[in-house]
Amino acid sequence: MQGIQAFIFQTNKLKEIVGASALVENLCKGFFEDEFDVGKESFITQTAGNIKCIVGENKCKDIVRRFPMLAMQYAPGITISQAVIEMSGDKPTKKEVNELEKKLRIQRNRQVMPFDVGYMGLERARRTGGVGVEYEKNEVIDSSTKAKIGRRKEDTLKLFEEIAGGDVKIEASQVPFDLKHITGKDENSWIAIVHADGNSIGKVVQDIKPGDFKNFSKNLQKATTAAAKTAFKSLGIRLNDKMKMYPIRPVILGGDDLTVIIRADLALKFTEEYLKAFEEETEGKLNQRLTACAGIAYIKQNYPFHYGVDLAEALTKEAKKASKKISKDSPPSSLSFYKVLSSFVESLEEMKKRTHKVAGKEGIYFDHGPYFIHTQDKKPTVGDLVSKMKGIRENGDGLQGVGKLRHWLTLLEKDLQEARLYLDRMRQVNAKFYNKMKLDQEREANTTIIFDVVQLYSFEPQNNKQ
Repeated sequence: MQGIQAFIFQTNKLKEIVGASALVENLCKGFFEDEFDVGKESFITQTAGNIKCIVGENKCKDIVRRFPMLAMQYAPGITISQAVIEMSGDKPTKKEVNELEKKLRIQRNRQVMPFDVGYMGLERARRTGGVGVEYEKNEVIDSSTKAKIGRRKEDTLKLFEEIAGGDVKIEASQVPFDLKHITGKDENSWIAIVHADGNSIGKVVQDIKPGDFKNFSKNLQKATTAAAKTAFKSLGIRLNDKMKMYPIRPVILGGDDLTVIIRADLALKFTEEYLKAFEEETEGKLNQRLTACAGIAYIKQNYPFHYGVDLAEALTKEAKKASKKISKDSPPSSLSFYKVLSSFVESLEEMKKRTHKVAGKEGIYFDHGPYFIHTQDKKPTVGDLVSKMKGIRENGDGLQGVGKLRHWLTLLEKDLQEARLYLDRMRQVNAKFYNKMKLDQEREANTTIIFDVVQLYSFEPQNNKQ
């Protein structure tokens, strides 16, 4: 399937986002199985919009002929690409698998006629631009939106139950269906989009015998789900009268991919714990310790979600690039994050040019990441961020400490010498805070972690009343 991200994150309405996610999930599984009477034993993989199965010639012809139209009717906005190979034996060979992937890449580059083509005189859905089909609370909606909001709550809860279920029974009333249920505030509240992706999975798959790929795919899915469950549990969320709903909603959980929407102050811990657990779970379930990288896009809840997801993916790529510089064969787990401070939609590179400035003539950069999960030689870690945020909290009046750090960052942009003198005064007046924050390390460095620490601390519950 193509255009899955755009299909899911077409709007900022959480109900539509989770409805779209449920449509994609069921399209791969229950819908396909029931429509074409394909048993689970025939599937090689059926997650994250990717279906591979072994069927007879007649059934194959039926699938190729009918599935694209049925899928576009079931989930308008989704595009289906298909490829078929004839197997020489009961199981595909490596050559046959490679040929299948080659054919699929060719199909993905071909234009597909949209399911809904409207004349100029027809009314359009204002939020999506699609052809209007009916009114929903005085708003014109298109067929795609209609399908998303038409999903039963039970269907849209399945993904949440996969990471949060188990010991505790999840009620529909405890799961957010609106972004304000995650933040507890208005549209100016901060949320985070977390995207995580396994490292060098394609290379790992190349070394797997075609006959073993089905088990690998199944166990990779189990490892990803178990890691997400561990990360969720690490947050220690306890619902009460003030917080009646869980401040997190998984949207994509398939293969080695994970995308969640989460309250901003919980995102870093969730991501760190997920990446740690992913390594452990893959080692236990796949007998090889795989790693992953992640990106966290901190955005206001009224910021276009599609661009927020693109940013999270760009941050993931940035983390992967840094990890591969350490080891191409076994990149370490890392994460990168960015707090969107304007309403302009730009590339990650352009946004960093404006916000992560070069400070002073000697050149001190505010861009200190990506951050690694485990200690690497002279590389910043998530533990460094956590340690410095703890130093701020233990300063008594944390906001006062943050104010001093912000002032130092401002001085860095104007005069490096003046900034150093300010650090000297801070060491004399507030030696405990100075030492706790290890500000000696910031005096001669060419990058500073303090900018990122200040950004993260702004999400603390006592600062934003979330």
